[in-house]
Amino acid sequence: MKVKVVFTGRASEMSGVFAMEVELPEGATLDELVKTVSGKLNPRIYKRYSQGHFVFVTFVNDRPVLSPDYRLRDGDRVTFMTPEMGG
Repeated sequence: MKVKVVFTGRASEMSGVFAMEVELPEGATLDELVKTVSGKLNPRIYKRYSQGHFVFVTFVNDRPVLSPDYRLRDGDRVTFMTPEMGG
């Protein structure tokens, strides 16, 4: 299956790209997607994610998803954003 991945804000700086398409096995989880993307782009992404440092706010098809066990489907759009701070 193919999933579109979008990085916004500082997430695009960490990944080095704005968007990419990722091929995954049917029924892959959000965790598997992060591991795959991390292996292709920046190992720090999965390391931080797996240690519970939620660097990203994650949306699947514009809905927030918190569980790394969330099962993805063909054609899903996954958006990673870093929480922004300012004031």
